[in-house]
Parts: sequence; C-alpha cells; structure tokens
Amino acid sequence: MLRIAALSCFILLAGCTTYTYDDGSRETLWGIPAEEETRRYEDDRQAEGVRYREPGRVDE
Repeated sequence: MLRIAALSCFILLAGCTTYTYDDGSRETLWGIPAEEETRRYEDDRQAEGVRYREPGRVDE
C-alpha cells in the first residue's frame, strides 16, 4: 500500500513545472513547459560552445 502511494506521488509530481517570478511568487503548472521556454535555454547553451577540461587542472 505504501509503495502504491509513493509511486502515485512520484507520477503526479513528475509532470509539473514550477515557475518562480521576479517578485518571489511561485506558480506550479501541470504538463511540460512550452517549446519556446525550453528552446531559449537550448539556444543559450549552444551559443556558449563546447568547453573541455583537462584532468587534474582547475579552471579559474
């Protein structure tokens, strides 16, 4: 019974997105974020390019 309840909670929370606004208020929405919202972050990451690290070397 406990497993079913825990699994149900996980499934319900897996489909929600929480937005935090500039004034500190939060809003939780069900479903996946809009495509424009996710694409903005993907474009930022692609614009940064690929960064490689050498093992044992600390970047400043």
